Amino acid sequence: MNELVKMALKSLAGNLLRTGLTVLGLMIGVAAFIAMVSFGQGARSSVLGQFEKLGVNMISVSRAGARPGGRPPSPLTDQDVDALLAESEMFELAVPVASMGTYVTWEGRQHVTTIRASGPGFAQINDWLSTSGGMFDALDVSQRAKVCVLGATPAKMLFGAIDPVGEVIEVHGVLRCRVIGVLAPKGVATSGRDLDDIIVMPASTFFAHIAGTPPEYWSMDIRPRARVSREVARAVIIDTLRHTHGLEPGTEDDFNVKSNDDAIKVAREVSAILTRLLAGIAAVSLLVGGIGIMNIQLVSVAERTQEIGIRAAIGASPAQIMRQFLVEAVVLAMVGTLLGALLGAAISLAVAYAMHWPVTIPTGAMTAATVFGAGVGVFFGFLPARRAAQLDPIVALRRE
Repeated sequence: MNELVKMALKSLAGNLLRTGLTVLGLMIGVAAFIAMVSFGQGARSSVLGQFEKLGVNMISVSRAGARPGGRPPSPLTDQDVDALLAESEMFELAVPVASMGTYVTWEGRQHVTTIRASGPGFAQINDWLSTSGGMFDALDVSQRAKVCVLGATPAKMLFGAIDPVGEVIEVHGVLRCRVIGVLAPKGVATSGRDLDDIIVMPASTFFAHIAGTPPEYWSMDIRPRARVSREVARAVIIDTLRHTHGLEPGTEDDFNVKSNDDAIKVAREVSAILTRLLAGIAAVSLLVGGIGIMNIQLVSVAERTQEIGIRAAIGASPAQIMRQFLVEAVVLAMVGTLLGALLGAAISLAVAYAMHWPVTIPTGAMTAATVFGAGVGVFFGFLPARRAAQLDPIVALRRE
């Protein structure tokens, strides 16, 4: 076998341009296959990571939009929160959230950001740690304390390397607010939104000093207890909110209930379909590369007819001649496959870095591509090898 490999390499080296173009076709196919699988897996990891950043084991309730001909949807209120928290056996946390664009200033520096007006469970339900200080508590909410917690972005833009805890900032030009904590950075969402560009304050403080309206929320995040199934929790939430909103039987809900589990399941299904689709498209390139090998080997057989005749005349059997051309095809395929695997891995790393995705090198896809590449060499090299083995030595020797 070693002798056959040496002969194959010598033969392929005799026409480097043709060999290089043949290898290039298969290399591109393998690289595309590996890169496409990597893109699919990287996108899935990124999307699932975003859901984890937004909080796991969470059900979200949002105010429904207005419906033509129907009554205006009821806002989410503290009454809704209290009613859900009264179901203490069912729910661990129920945290309302109101949002508003704003600007904050400190010693002449200004930054445009977003207020998240919420309760003391905001950080806990969103699995958000602090790098400095901490979160406000229930006493701060009840006293409408003028305190706030900064996201990593406004903390950096206003204070740079200075620890802002204890400093007083001005919010929306109307409220002087003491910073009591800084949230750990979460990064950028897949949509491009900066998750860290927020300030969090007690909802009671926000409505009393900035919004100037009764507490009305657009959304609420709820964490069921571990022993409670999502289906049961969802049913209890709907029943409780329909009661607090005074909805008659048969009328539509004026709120929407969504579970992170549902979104994660859909994201996984979509990413799996996308990965298979991309891999299927890239696999076509592998077949094209295999056809290229077959064509080149057929040309090689035609050009080396006399060589085949001489080998047969001095005692080489048809099986030996067939093995020689099969080995050449497999060597071509393996060189193209290995170079393609390296190129595919490099492309995967570059795209992961550029897109801020988790680095994903699909070892399974690389193994499959390598095995498939060898199979391509055998499959598409078989016809030329058989044609070479079936040549009549006398006819081959006579051919110019």
